[in-house]
Amino acid sequence: MSLPVILFSLLLIGDPGASTASPGSAHLEKGSALFKKGDWAAAQQEFEAAIKAEPGNASAYYLEGLCLEKKGDSAGAEKAYRAAVARKADLAEAQNNLGSLLLAKGDAASAETAFATAAKAKAGFAEASFNLGVARDAQGKKAEAVAAYQEAARLKPTEAGYRVNLGAALRRSGDLPGARSALAEATRLAPKDALAWVDYGMVLSDLKELDQAAKALERATSLSPTEALAWDRLGRVETKRGHLAEGVAALEKATKLDAKNAGYAADLCRALIEKRDTNQAVVACKAAVARDPKNALAAYELGKALVAKGDCSAANRQMAAFRALPGVRP
Repeated sequence: MSLPVILFSLLLIGDPGASTASPGSAHLEKGSALFKKGDWAAAQQEFEAAIKAEPGNASAYYLEGLCLEKKGDSAGAEKAYRAAVARKADLAEAQNNLGSLLLAKGDAASAETAFATAAKAKAGFAEASFNLGVARDAQGKKAEAVAAYQEAARLKPTEAGYRVNLGAALRRSGDLPGARSALAEATRLAPKDALAWVDYGMVLSDLKELDQAAKALERATSLSPTEALAWDRLGRVETKRGHLAEGVAALEKATKLDAKNAGYAADLCRALIEKRDTNQAVVACKAAVARDPKNALAAYELGKALVAKGDCSAANRQMAAFRALPGVRP
């Protein structure tokens, strides 16, 4: 599945919301020029001077926040953005950037409020709509996330990343045809985006279009040979197609590329069971459990592998351990 991307906004002097005829305007203009040159520290000094000259100027606080973010001071940036929106609640870029910081630290509900305010305050603000979808996704609000991504894609139809997240959200909500359409468009817009091809392949697999799914995932692995997720999903599809040797080979690559992922190791174990390579299946499953003893899939697959091996005593112990895991229901 695709990983959500949080988008930040940049508003400099001359754009809507910036003051051009105020006591601090000279400092704002000088600071903006310094910011564009990459001199964050000097730019911040000018914006602080603008704040001192005109404490009610929301743009000055916003621009200070941009400098603080560039310097890696997220806490200071959040404080500056909060000061900006306290003075001008409809300063869309400040709301968007505040939301991005809130989301990054796990406060998705507050981030959603900020993004919604930004999207409402500025017509056509596609980035805010996209970020609103990310915040809703983080809270499990599937239908609302889809609506926000759809709005972002409508506002910026050539942005492939919006289609990727839209497709992933539609897949999670159960709309596989809609997800297929969105991700097909994403791969058309960004044919070299490996993760777009991964998501597309996963939807095609869900739709039982396994041959096409394999082609999409092969494209992903060729574009990004070190992307473990692409190899894992390719291995799953090849296993479903009955191409067990190819499936095992792809899954082995995934487990080597990401040595900590228990799910990939469990997928390899399952493929080895289907290939009837029982001894190697047990080894793979034990490795999966070692990677994450609380991973229910890994624990279950190890039990299956032990059954396939004929070690019923060990299998019974393993299945008892599986049933004792949190979240596993009888």
